[in-house]
Amino acid sequence: MTTQANSEANAPMYYQKATANTRRLVAAVNPDQWEASTPCSDWNVKQLVNHMVSGVLNVASIMGGDGPQNLGDVLGDDPIKAFDAACKAAIAAFSEPGAMGKMVQTRRGEQVAGDYALGQVQEALVHGWDLAVAIGADTTMDAELMGVSYARAVLNRERLRTGGSKAWGESEADTSENADTQTKYLAILGRSR
Repeated sequence: MTTQANSEANAPMYYQKATANTRRLVAAVNPDQWEASTPCSDWNVKQLVNHMVSGVLNVASIMGGDGPQNLGDVLGDDPIKAFDAACKAAIAAFSEPGAMGKMVQTRRGEQVAGDYALGQVQEALVHGWDLAVAIGADTTMDAELMGVSYARAVLNRERLRTGGSKAWGESEADTSENADTQTKYLAILGRSR
């Protein structure tokens, strides 16, 4: 059984895997899809990808002790180049020796870096799903990442609604008891298939 502590210790590996999966989706966006709507009702594809890259850029800032930054438009003319550069810095910050055990200042207040990193895995995973829906790509989540993120979502179910982010939906979506884990996970985050 995977514990929260084990998941936090493995968070850099999970994060690298999650961002690699998301990169594949960002690279698949066709030029005519940047204005398409997404499951995040306030964002089109370009705004969603900008949000994702901003979040990735904030990893290095947060892990470096500078806290979260409001970055505005970070995509420039080459979204995949921006995504790659941000991921390189974020993965390096999460992978430093002892990084997962330190305390960091995030938008949600002070957190153990390992828990923050798992939250960033969740961001990459769920917003990757949002992007896949928007561009008509395969929406099947990586089973390992989804399992870790689902456990964290269940653990933090109430806290997900208190951060002021519309990205997690206004409330949980309805789902049946017999639904698969991905459907239950998405429902916690205010999404339905």
